[in-house]
Amino acid sequence: MEVITVSSILQPPGNVITVHRDTFFQINKMYPDDTRTKVRANIYLEDWKVGHIIQYKDIDKEWKNSTHWSASEGFLWDSDILHVSGNIGLEPKFTLQISGFLLDK
Repeated sequence: MEVITVSSILQPPGNVITVHRDTFFQINKMYPDDTRTKVRANIYLEDWKVGHIIQYKDIDKEWKNSTHWSASEGFLWDSDILHVSGNIGLEPKFTLQISGFLLDK
């Protein structure tokens, strides 16, 4: 990935980010004519805690649950992947989001 933006996210208990696709607003603003595939890596900064969840619709169109992760694990997806993030636990959930352009293999 050619990294363009990096941000950390603190999702407090009781916070839910409803179903959405990443639209890469900042990248599109900085590079309006770039047609390369934009991707985001969502990396867990701490081991999973009760009530922390990400759900996503995989390429087979099935909804999957992400729980019981270890710190440094995560996902890489483009704007096609629907997902939701929730913290219905008692402790903050921390993630790192790295966004940019997918590199050719």
